[in-house]
Amino acid sequence: MINFIYETKLKFHLYNEILFSKLLGFLFKKEKKKIKKINYIFCEDKFLIKINKKFLKKNSSTDVLTFKYSENNIISGEIFISINRIKFNSLKFKNSFYDELKRVIIHAGLHLIGYNDIKKSEKNLMSKKEYFYLFFFKKKLCLIRKNYV
Repeated sequence: MINFIYETKLKFHLYNEILFSKLLGFLFKKEKKKIKKINYIFCEDKFLIKINKKFLKKNSSTDVLTFKYSENNIISGEIFISINRIKFNSLKFKNSFYDELKRVIIHAGLHLIGYNDIKKSEKNLMSKKEYFYLFFFKKKLCLIRKNYV
């Protein structure tokens, strides 16, 4: 089960939660994992800074925090995503808001599976995985949008 929760006063909502759930389901299936329960919580910087401070003892903003409760091949966790930071990073990296959001959603999912990005070799592998799933997501989203035109 994948839940999308909105802890924000900003006017934000995923345009197609069902499609995102299906695409994330593909990611976990491709990685040979089963989903138990994942909460994607969309929030603002202030909310995420409080969580970062409380649980990780860091007083800084970030785009995403992933709390992994997975056991073996059964994936569970909570993912907090700052909408403010996604917007900031999309402008900084000259990327669309939704492309940056999809990248972060995939990135967090990969963390739940067990991928890390601390060492250079880990970052390289994670980046390759991100690009693979981003390409898949874009392809599927384009096909879906064309059907509705």
